[in-house]
Amino acid sequence: MIRPSTSAALRRIARGFTLIEVMVVIGIVAVMMALAFPAFQTMLQNNRQTGAINALFQSLNYARNTALTLNVPTQVCPFSAVNSTTCGTSWANGWITLSVPGGGVAPTLLKVYQPANPGPVASSVPVNGVSTLVVNFDTHGIASTVAEFKTCDPRGGSYARSLQVNATGFVQLGQTPGTAVWGGALSCP
Repeated sequence: MIRPSTSAALRRIARGFTLIEVMVVIGIVAVMMALAFPAFQTMLQNNRQTGAINALFQSLNYARNTALTLNVPTQVCPFSAVNSTTCGTSWANGWITLSVPGGGVAPTLLKVYQPANPGPVASSVPVNGVSTLVVNFDTHGIASTVAEFKTCDPRGGSYARSLQVNATGFVQLGQTPGTAVWGGALSCP
């Protein structure tokens, strides 16, 4: 037989939570979520911005390494159509990586990148008044031209990211959002 004092203790333990306790916990969680949501949104946008510029960085380095490894010229240019080896006109649509052997041999599609919508938009920054539509790497990994790129999202230039391909083929990422790797502030339309 259970003693009355033990039985009352068991009933108190098995009782659960009161409605007031549950409402207080829900209120605390709601306040914490309301405070954390803007920071979470900013973190997501920053990660998308970094992901977009890193994808271009990886594609350019992949093209350069392929040119060196396979001893065949390669290029990175804007995406135009699915399974196409023809370059497009806008980096915002994504880009393709091609091996371009020359001598009448057709280019080979090596890699395709298409950005998620909506997301940061990549674009070429004009160098000496000329926007880059193709980044070529010769068999020694040397780039045919200096190329500068940026990614922008609706938050503007202070969150933009930059990337530069110099004449030796070295691909460099900007470390500070809003500041171009080649110097100065970035602006976004």
